[in-house]
Amino acid sequence: MALPESVTSPSGNGEPPVPGPPGRVRPAWRRRLLLALGALLATAVVVLAILAGTYQPVQFGDAGGGGGTLPGMPVGQGLQFVNTFGGEQGEIYVPPQLGVFTLTETILNTGPQPVTIEAVSILSPADQANQAHGIQPSPLTPAGPVRWQNMLPLQPAPTSGRSVAGLSLRPGEDIYVGIPVRLSGTCYDKQGFETTDVMYVRERFLTFTHWVAVTFQIPFIFRQPSYPGGEPAQDLTCLRT
Repeated sequence: MALPESVTSPSGNGEPPVPGPPGRVRPAWRRRLLLALGALLATAVVVLAILAGTYQPVQFGDAGGGGGTLPGMPVGQGLQFVNTFGGEQGEIYVPPQLGVFTLTETILNTGPQPVTIEAVSILSPADQANQAHGIQPSPLTPAGPVRWQNMLPLQPAPTSGRSVAGLSLRPGEDIYVGIPVRLSGTCYDKQGFETTDVMYVRERFLTFTHWVAVTFQIPFIFRQPSYPGGEPAQDLTCLRT
């Protein structure tokens, strides 16, 4: 009878082989949990990016705007309230004039986070691009840097305002802005009027920058200018240059 072959351990000491420690197998529920947490984190990042990119807390402030001015900025001639019958708010009428004048408004940060004001313009981004190509799309033309003044009475007022570019607006902070402009043309239609009721603020939050429209509390109304190349007006009056 043949004898069975002996079984030896890898160590060669004649002892039966000892099984090694079992491999660490991560439970299936833990893998699913990690995948779910990763998906939730990715979704949260996308949602936060969308919210940050559309974050828009800037609007007109608590104090009234209008045709006033900041210290050292030019004042318009003959501005007055019109169309106030029947308890209506009306508009501020700007008669034809050649000089530079200032439109004032307040800007308030209504959100819980600070935002940076990079620019303020009376023209929309599209109108700014048109004007750069020689197309005059508005009865108003920008006429200098926009300046601001803090509304807190305890702070000393600047003599000529400070440039609004680069201003960090804290939550709840309310400022005056002065926008120097001039009328686009020197000839006007006696029968036509145009209204300007918004300004445009370029704001930055985190890495996101975009233009937003801020409505004037009180619109401005002008005689309709006669634009070069436009339709001829029926009844023109022209200013002497």
